[in-house]
This record gives sequence, structure tokens and C-alpha cells, in this order.
Amino acid sequence: MHIQIITLILLCLAKDVFSTNENVLCKLGDSIVLKSDSDTNSPSSILWRLGQNKVADFDKDFGTTVSYYGEFNSRTTLDTTTGELKITGLRKTDEGVYSVEFNSKRLEKTYTLSVLKPVPKPAIIVSCNDNKISCTLTCDGDTAGAEPVTYWWKVGEGNWENIGKLLTVTKSDSKLNQNGYKYTCKLKNGVSEKDSDPVGPLFDSKQSTNVGSVIGWILFTLLLIAVIISVGFCVWRNKTGPPNNTLKDFRRSVLFYFGGNKEQENQGRVESDRNKEQENQGRVESDRNKEQENQGRVESDRNKEQENQGREEQEMVNGAKGKDEDVPKDKLLPNEDGDVTNNVENPVLG
Repeated sequence: MHIQIITLILLCLAKDVFSTNENVLCKLGDSIVLKSDSDTNSPSSILWRLGQNKVADFDKDFGTTVSYYGEFNSRTTLDTTTGELKITGLRKTDEGVYSVEFNSKRLEKTYTLSVLKPVPKPAIIVSCNDNKISCTLTCDGDTAGAEPVTYWWKVGEGNWENIGKLLTVTKSDSKLNQNGYKYTCKLKNGVSEKDSDPVGPLFDSKQSTNVGSVIGWILFTLLLIAVIISVGFCVWRNKTGPPNNTLKDFRRSVLFYFGGNKEQENQGRVESDRNKEQENQGRVESDRNKEQENQGRVESDRNKEQENQGREEQEMVNGAKGKDEDVPKDKLLPNEDGDVTNNVENPVLG
């Protein structure tokens, strides 16, 4: 029993040693030539299989015609001398393990064929947080039928790196010095590769200004101010002459100049405010005078109205007296209260 087990193990090992399999990657639509590992020339029969299905069959006993099967018909060619099988217009359905038999004996050489679509041109999708301190880059593309696919990234003119589909970039990351660079991604499989259009830079160059350049601008500005002051002092000194042309006098003159101008400006503002205040007071006084004039007119109109009322009352009184004087005394009769009145118009009393 032990001897049989050992024998089976040795047979399996021998089969693994002598059997060879080759993985083949091909692009969709391309062609491939599968060769046998046999030294036999012009075998009497040749049979290629995809798995257990026949692809091409030749047997001298049945003539010189080669039979092709299924989807391989019209796009497959078998060399009856060498046993090579050529397949054109490769399809996804052509994938699988191919084996060949010479003279009804299967050869150890096999092929595992994978048919891949070429990768599409990828596009980079950028997604940043609200304050744009960190950004995530996605290498995007329809890879259906093109798998397995690997994703590669390049920063600026650097080397390609197999990082993955996503690349995270932060503003503070100085490892790749990426703030001033553009980013490119690549899709790659066993039969093709394509690059995306570059994107970037991702961050505002003004916000990522190098500290050294800032310091350089500050030093340049200070140097320029020093040169201007020195030239100004030399011109002032030659114009003023000794003994009042020392550096101390120059500083006092500069301070007085700028301070005096400010003082004059302040005085001008105060004077302007004072004039505005006087104008406002003049307007208030004018309004008060107009109000008094209006009150005088109202008072005058009231007096005239009273005078007119007095005249009307006087005229009424005078009219009443005139009527009484025109009536004859014998027409004057006493009324019920004993007063004498004009009863001319009373026909009864008349």
C-alpha cells in the first residue's frame, strides 16, 4: 500500500515537472500564434482544444482538409506541418486553456490565454476640502474588460509610482514639493497603457510663497529705503550748508516736515469744522428770524381781524340808533316790560 502511494506521488511530481503552461496576454482584436513543444514534423493527426471543446482538427486518414469549429471558423489557421495554430480577431470568448494532441497523444505544452481590452485614457477628478488644505485625486476610467489594471502617478517631471487609484495631497506636504507641480496619472494593463492630461497646481501659489522669497523682498525694501534716505541726506546737506547740516539737523527737519504737514492738516480740519459750525448756527438764526416774522404776521392778522369785528359791531349799533330816531314819538308805545319801542310795523297797535 505504501509503495502505491509513493508511486502516485512520484507520477504527479513527474507530470508537474514535464508539463508546462504559458500565460499569454493579448489585446482584444489582435492575433496570436500557439506553438507546440513537439519535435515531430508532419504528424498524421493534429487536434487543438480550448478546454474540452475542439478548435481545429486535422487527420491525414480523412484527407488534407482541416476542420474548424464554432466561432473559430474563418478566423483560425492550422499549419499541418508544424502544428502551429493562428487565431485572428481575438475575442473575450477566446480566453481559456489551449492544448494540442499530435497523433492522438496530448502534448504537455499548454497555453492560458487572456484577452484584454486596451485601457481607456484616464481623467483626474480633484476633490478638495472646504479650506482647500487637502485634496484627493482620483484616476478615473472605465476599465471593464481591461482588468487587471494598475494605477500610476507622476508629480511634475518625477518618476512614475504605482500608488493606487487615489492620491491624497496636502498643502503642508513638502515630501514631493508638489505645490508648484502638476499631476498626471496612468492606467496600465498587460497589453496597453495610457496617460491622463495633467492637472494642477492644486494650491494658490500666493498662499504657498516660499519663506525665503518673502525675507528677500523685505531685505530689498529695507535696503531701498536706506538708499533713499542716504541720497536725501546728501542733497539736503549740500543745500543747507554748515553748521546746520548735521545728521541730527536732518532728522529734526524730516520730523518737522512730516509733523508740520500733519499739524497743518489738523488745523485745516479744525478750521473747516469751525466754519461748518458757524454756517449751521447761521442757518439756525435765520430759521429763528423767519419763525418770528411768521409770528408777527399772525399777530398782525389777528389785530386786523379784531379791528374789523369792532367796526362791524359799531356799525350795527349806529344802525339801530338811526332807526329809533326816525320813528315819530307818537308811534312809540311801551311793550310788555314797560319799555318804549317802535310799533309802526304792528298793524294792531297802529
